Amino acid sequence: MKDFCTTQQLFLDNKPEFLDILGFKQSSYNDETMLFSCIFEPSEALTHSNGSIVQGGFIAGMLDSAMVQYILHLHEFKVNPLTLNIDVTYLLPCRPAEVEVTARILKAGKSIVFTSAELAQDGNLVATASATNKLVPFSR
Repeated sequence: MKDFCTTQQLFLDNKPEFLDILGFKQSSYNDETMLFSCIFEPSEALTHSNGSIVQGGFIAGMLDSAMVQYILHLHEFKVNPLTLNIDVTYLLPCRPAEVEVTARILKAGKSIVFTSAELAQDGNLVATASATNKLVPFSR
């Protein structure tokens, strides 16, 4: 696997615009724990309830993004991990403030990858997700 800094720069040079909408700030990979983390800071524009609660679809997007970024990193940006299924559980309301999403690979095959992720805010678990991704080679 390439150095994280190299793959991180590859990602940042080509990141999709929706990540800016979600408030993406940075990502990191821990070799020891094999966890991939993303920091997001959702804005009040992503909320309901008088600007106090981030809408659930945006939370699902942050969780999905972290899991997909991990797969991209793992495969050195040679595959497009299409999300076939995602299951999200919401445990607490999320405020428009910094959150950390931590993703892990549960099982990786030749063409299918199973992942999970947790979104936390101020040390509290806000939402969890699991996903199934189909690996499709990028078109050149």
